[in-house]
Amino acid sequence: MSSHARARGADSALPFGAGLGVSGSEGAATSPAPPVSGDRTPPDVSGAPQPAGRGAWQLEAFLGGERGPALDPGRVGALMAPLAEALSAAAAEGRLDDAMGPAAGDPRFSPGAREVEAAWRVTEAVSAGHSSFGATAVAVALQPSEPFAYLGARVLRALEVASRVLLIGHPELPGVDRDLRAALAAAGVEGTRLAALDGADGSVLREAASHPTVAVDLVDFDPVEGLTLGRLHRLRGLAARGAAEEGAGKGGGVPGAAGPDLPDGDWFGLGAIGRPTTPIVSRPRLARQLTLGIDSAAAGGALGEHDLAESAEQAVDRAFGRSALGGFASDAVTSVLVRPQLLSRFTACLLETLDETKGDPWFTPPPWVQRAPRALPLRDVAAGRRRVLDEGATLIHERELPSGETCGLVLTNVERRMKLAGEMSVPGTLFLVRAFNTDGGQ
Repeated sequence: MSSHARARGADSALPFGAGLGVSGSEGAATSPAPPVSGDRTPPDVSGAPQPAGRGAWQLEAFLGGERGPALDPGRVGALMAPLAEALSAAAAEGRLDDAMGPAAGDPRFSPGAREVEAAWRVTEAVSAGHSSFGATAVAVALQPSEPFAYLGARVLRALEVASRVLLIGHPELPGVDRDLRAALAAAGVEGTRLAALDGADGSVLREAASHPTVAVDLVDFDPVEGLTLGRLHRLRGLAARGAAEEGAGKGGGVPGAAGPDLPDGDWFGLGAIGRPTTPIVSRPRLARQLTLGIDSAAAGGALGEHDLAESAEQAVDRAFGRSALGGFASDAVTSVLVRPQLLSRFTACLLETLDETKGDPWFTPPPWVQRAPRALPLRDVAAGRRRVLDEGATLIHERELPSGETCGLVLTNVERRMKLAGEMSVPGTLFLVRAFNTDGGQ
């Protein structure tokens, strides 16, 4: 992945080495903070907020309980309606207003059962591709950038592959983790299989990542720099190689284990002495690409070329509008693949449309993006801006927020060979990419 581009001293949701703790001989991870003395009570089944410092013991108690089978696939369909109702509760009760602003009333926060089912069908289980997957629990980390239908789908996928599911809350999504737990328990999912813990300070995520039997499911994590994601992928590969070596030493092997193409070296800098045995999966942004004047089966939608002004309005709305959280939603449009003969005229229409949206709150990033000076999402924008300009793209539009930070970037002359047009993404940014004809010419 990419090299680190953020300012020194930046806060991180995970500590040095991607937050993996030191495992003992029995595989029990050390806690990042001393637990409350004598408190070994299991997670509160009511889902009420818990005092600080109890997360480590609660997680230990939850993971140490009796293991049961994963969710019967036949029960998935019956859980979609209660999940959708629970996901819609926060928006209906106004609990998202402070975080989302005008976007709080968008349908993305009030999905129906059909939307949850559609997301479930296109969402892979967290164990997909890992034949040696042996997690006893999956930790699902909530993110404010994600459509709620996909959050519900991730929870269902976690229930399908593990006997226990930990819902790690997010401070900008108050009570959503507890809503989900209560809805699933009311729908018949055993309460011992579910826990909802506050993830405001990141300690629960670090503690979950330190357990070798817990798979961690993240979304849109460090999208620009890829530093944490790169470490996590390397850890997963090294774990697979180590498991294969151990199996070979005992006269056996691990099917599907990583091969010799994995990087050599020790564990220094990766923050782990004991080797994790289950994957940490970071789901990428739901890449959305529009096309103009070409056919592309992989694109997210085609814009009409007969009315370029209308097409420009659609592109701006899907890239920076209310439903796209000003460009910071994981499903916001990030690029438009344009036939070269249309690029100049479409760009002119796009810039005119962007000028018309100045001052419109529906095209402004929500409060959770601007919560603090140099907030992480805005720093991702700044880092991405530097990187893509270094690669040769041309900045043709940017919006300055009251804080002085910039967002709403539009860049042209972007080529597919560029990292930020391919393997990485930049929130709050739209790329205009020249399409190639089928004969290979521009």
